[in-house]
Amino acid sequence: MTRPTLLTSIEVVALAAWLALAGLVTTQGSSSQVVQAIDPEALTLQASRERWMGIFFHEQQVGFAVQRTTLISGGGTLYEGRSQFQVATFGKRQQITTAGTALVNSSGVLERFDFLMLADQVRLVARGEVHADEIVMEIDQAGEPSVIRFPVKDPPQVGMSIEGIIRQQEMAVGHRFSAPYFDPLTLAQGEMFFRVTDVEVLPSGEEAYWMEASFGEVITRTLVTTAGETLRQEGSLGMSMVRMTPEAAQVISEGDPVDLIGASAVPLDRRIDEPRSKRRLALRFSGVDADRIPHLPPLQTVEGDRVEIHIPISLELPPMPLTSDIPDQWLETEPPIPGRDGLPPVWLESSPALDLYTSLEPEYLKATPTLPVTHPEIRDRAEEVVGTATTRLEAVQKLVDFVYSYVAKEPSVGVPNGLQVLRSARGDCNEHTALFVSLARASGIPTRIAAGLVYSNRMGPQGAFYYHAWPEVALGGSTNWVPVDPTFGQVPADATHLKLVEGDLDRQVEILGVVGRLRLKGAPLQ
Repeated sequence: MTRPTLLTSIEVVALAAWLALAGLVTTQGSSSQVVQAIDPEALTLQASRERWMGIFFHEQQVGFAVQRTTLISGGGTLYEGRSQFQVATFGKRQQITTAGTALVNSSGVLERFDFLMLADQVRLVARGEVHADEIVMEIDQAGEPSVIRFPVKDPPQVGMSIEGIIRQQEMAVGHRFSAPYFDPLTLAQGEMFFRVTDVEVLPSGEEAYWMEASFGEVITRTLVTTAGETLRQEGSLGMSMVRMTPEAAQVISEGDPVDLIGASAVPLDRRIDEPRSKRRLALRFSGVDADRIPHLPPLQTVEGDRVEIHIPISLELPPMPLTSDIPDQWLETEPPIPGRDGLPPVWLESSPALDLYTSLEPEYLKATPTLPVTHPEIRDRAEEVVGTATTRLEAVQKLVDFVYSYVAKEPSVGVPNGLQVLRSARGDCNEHTALFVSLARASGIPTRIAAGLVYSNRMGPQGAFYYHAWPEVALGGSTNWVPVDPTFGQVPADATHLKLVEGDLDRQVEILGVVGRLRLKGAPLQ
């Protein structure tokens, strides 16, 4: 059978990171009372300022954003924002809506925030409260609410409230400052660094300053006035926002939006025939430092400017037994201690089952907000699919075949969630991966997410490498972590999978530091 190919673009990574930094994150009701929603009507508001921005993608206007800043009697500030824009993936037009609010106190400390994201099949609602040493966040995705807590050293800012930090600065070229930051979309936290890089004289004679903001690998450039007003913001993959009147901001360019897939392509100097059957591949890279391409022998080795990928065939993988008797509570707790913690009798002494479990990192069996491993629908479907499989490799093959045939190959923009994909049965590589990882972990198979680039000759005479996400499963042996690809129906995945990072969206944003600068050329195998 000829398997159709599907590539996904970097949209979920780029859009999530860019929107979070741009502050485009209104709140929708949720039945939970764990985290209270911000109610502007309950606040005594004073003067407010409203700013409209046109959203552009490669100079084509694709949407608008509006943000309102309102002072609160007694001190404090309320930030409100919403955006609407459209993009294309493989010619499919998709509309994205985001909205959010953020409340800071009279000292400029963030107290509460909430946001909504609607895109294609995705509806993501979240709200958070910031305390002295933690963020309590409630997320509603796929109709399933969950509460997560993040320890913090200092109360952070979010995209919308970072404006207050900027307004406190005295602009001058060379000035640097930073602020603790939390990204509600990718759940990443850390320090955001700012650097004033240049000064520009506006037609009015007023000075404005170019400022670079970096959060991990996500970098934006912003032109601000001396009063801290944003005039222009430039993000990744040719995205930008420009200050406009409300009427001009809401005028969308005619014609089809620029396709995100083409914008995220990394060209190759030659065509690769039959890429889905490649077991070995060598490439030379330029444009990025060697440490940006992970050295992961024996599957991916890096020497100088050369990377070689060597994928074993399925017959070379060990027939590790499938252990499905791991207690449910271990999926969410620290690893058990042999002889304690309610270990089944077979685990109380040295045995293949005990050696197998204790050699693995339990984090790769855990549930996360996007991987609802313990949800009954996920557990029931995993048991149904795995069936009578006796080895881990057999179970992985069953799960790959199921996800490949079950999920319709459709470009999607949003934050993937395993349960949502199980219910909708459609999506791109992020959705295929989220469902597979959820089902595999529910089956007791340690699984993690890898992301990077994969080759396709579907577009252009020579093809190119495009953003892609896929799972890796622990199968034992000298290799142990083996890439598989439910989007392509592969066990193992082919050798055109160039891994750049592993982890969820909080790590995948690192790819933005590579795409756009990386150049690849074919190289002879050694």
